[in-house]
Amino acid sequence: MNKEDDFEYPHAYKPIMAGLFAGIVASLLNIFYDAIFRGATGYSLPELINVSTIIFGTLFILFIAGTVFAIMDRYMKHATVPYIILFVVLTLLCVQLALHVNRTDNLAQKLEFRQLLVGVVIISGASAAFLVPFLVKRPTGIV
Repeated sequence: MNKEDDFEYPHAYKPIMAGLFAGIVASLLNIFYDAIFRGATGYSLPELINVSTIIFGTLFILFIAGTVFAIMDRYMKHATVPYIILFVVLTLLCVQLALHVNRTDNLAQKLEFRQLLVGVVIISGASAAFLVPFLVKRPTGIV
């Protein structure tokens, strides 16, 4: 028997790794969405939403989501449904806030920025709400 087979990871390991993997997937989806959106609309203000902020922001948010899932799973008997509800509600609140962001006085750029931000929020929120628990609860998995 191999000693590596006997090693047991801490409880938080799988949810945090699932959060990081979901963060990578969501980052890629957000970058594709950003490129497609900018190509279709001609939106060109990269100060707030750019490749760097998408990668670091999405990874950080999904890492936090994995940590929250680990804590909820540790202290609640059936944590998956409350976790999903929590992150769906948080995503909807963030979408609502994103719809009221005033980035510039130019109406066209303001609307395009809101559309870009809402798309990034939805992709990140859906990944946090559904991909993290899916990856954690899979019997055999990527993580």
